[in-house]
Amino acid sequence: MLVSACAGDTDSTGPDLDVERRAGYAVIVEDRPDGVSIGFATDRDAPSGVEFDVTESVWRIEDGPWIEPPVACLGKGQRIELGISQVENEQRPGLLKERVVWIACLAPEES
Repeated sequence: MLVSACAGDTDSTGPDLDVERRAGYAVIVEDRPDGVSIGFATDRDAPSGVEFDVTESVWRIEDGPWIEPPVACLGKGQRIELGISQVENEQRPGLLKERVVWIACLAPEES
């Protein structure tokens, strides 16, 4: 009886994680002692971009299999697609932040 009381309504698992896809380039790749971050921009020649931590992101090359972190296909100028979701900031409950859930390294665009 205790288990069923704690379990509550098992048919309700809450909303799915919404993931937004963004395509662009890694204009900066920084290996840090605590992980990897990138500067992301839609312009390959941009001097800087929006910073994203990709330390815990699963990754793949093109349509290949998903691989566990760390991401090994990144380099400056690499064309990429990011799967970004809004997650709650653990240190500041109620505030959302963008998190890269997955990253795909893509072939260069054909001219």
